[in-house]
Amino acid sequence: MVAQTRTRLPLPGRGAAYVYDVYGPEGGTPMVLLHELGGTAKRWHGVVPSFAAEHRVHAFDLRGHGDSDWASEYSHRLIADDVIVAMDALEISGAVLVGHSTGGNVALLVAMHRPDLVSRLVIEDVVPPAPRDRRGPGRATRPMPHDWECIASLLVEATTYDAWMWEQLELLPMPTLIVAGGGNSHIPPEDLEKVAHRIPEADLVHFDVGHFVHRNKPAEFAEAVLAWLASRDRASVSR
Repeated sequence: MVAQTRTRLPLPGRGAAYVYDVYGPEGGTPMVLLHELGGTAKRWHGVVPSFAAEHRVHAFDLRGHGDSDWASEYSHRLIADDVIVAMDALEISGAVLVGHSTGGNVALLVAMHRPDLVSRLVIEDVVPPAPRDRRGPGRATRPMPHDWECIASLLVEATTYDAWMWEQLELLPMPTLIVAGGGNSHIPPEDLEKVAHRIPEADLVHFDVGHFVHRNKPAEFAEAVLAWLASRDRASVSR
């Protein structure tokens, strides 16, 4: 699916700009997609057609990635603040916020700091920063669609325990779907189960396809997300 628009958005007060793609009907339920470390908005192309049937989908290139601006420093919180500013500037609120890997941690931070922006949260194969063995990135020998310093900084942060984020899981007010990649992923399934137990309104779905669920099984991923959204909508109506 071709994006209806690809737009460069200066972020007020941030000294930087984000580039994003937009899909779907203008009156559709807002949905925001946040890619993984080293990715771009294009990584969502396999699931966008399903999501954009009824949602107004915004897919961002995050700070230091793709066509968005690079910066002198990086952290999950800085990128989450970028996303918050972008959503405010675009007047997006009550959105379905979907994040994969690093984008999932950014999505968690957005939901923790600005729950008014998020009606439903979907995090794909990620847990808040915690110690684990991860090989550091080697410096690229060819041009890459991301800033190497961004990759290095966020990998260090992702493997350093963040007590505040783990505690805040228990205060998330919105329904949350956690998508697990299974035994072939570097994220242990038991860690995702810990996250699911901490979030008050969490559901957990397992795929045994590795870390990139939405890329390895795009139709199945989209179907699972949309079915979960529909079930949560029905539950809210019946209350």
